[in-house]
Formats: sequence, structure tokens, C-alpha cells
Amino acid sequence: MTAYTTAMARFRLQLAGRAGETNLAVPLEPLLLRAEFRARTWRSADGSLLQGFAGKGGFRLTIGNCLARICAASECSDAGWPVYACSDGSKRKMSVPDFVTANFGGVSYRRLSASPSQE
Repeated sequence: MTAYTTAMARFRLQLAGRAGETNLAVPLEPLLLRAEFRARTWRSADGSLLQGFAGKGGFRLTIGNCLARICAASECSDAGWPVYACSDGSKRKMSVPDFVTANFGGVSYRRLSASPSQE
């Protein structure tokens, strides 16, 4: 993990020093994803992602915005609704109050496939 973190910091510094090439990464745009991925992906206000696995009942949780700073990913599997056990050792509760919103581990996520007018 230390080697990865060091390498990513070195690459970020190298890219920041290149004029006109500082924005090589772009934000995740819902329209660029295939429809089946848009339907199973939610994003929080801080850029964290919650991505559902088709037919497996689990999720990948990416905490933090990987484009703006270091982020961490965990795989979360069903531990008996509404609890999910995650690979980072924590257990998180999920609630889904409506089609657009998923609350996971106390954080609110918005479905990428939802139109801006849907709430």
C-alpha cells in the first residue's frame, strides 16, 4: 500500500508540472456509462461511489473522490438485510427511501441514472 501511495503521489506531482495537461482525468459522467451500470451506481455529495454487482447482492464502495485526492475501495456483501459486511472490516446499514436515494453507512447517495428532476 505504501508503494502504491508513493507512486500515485509522484505521478500527480509529475502531471501537475506539465503545462496544459493538468486535467488528464475527467469526472465520471453518467451518460458515458452503459445503461446497466448507470442503473446500479450512486454518487454522494463528496464524489464517493456505491456500485451494485448484478445478481450478487453486493456493492463496491469507493470512499472519496479518486480524481481529486486519494480514495479507498471496499467490497461489501449482504450480511442480512439491511446490514452489509465490507472488506475494510466494517459493517454498514443500507436504506433505500426512494428510487433515487440510497443511504449506506450514514451517507446519502444519488442514483446516476435518475434525471435531475427526480427526487
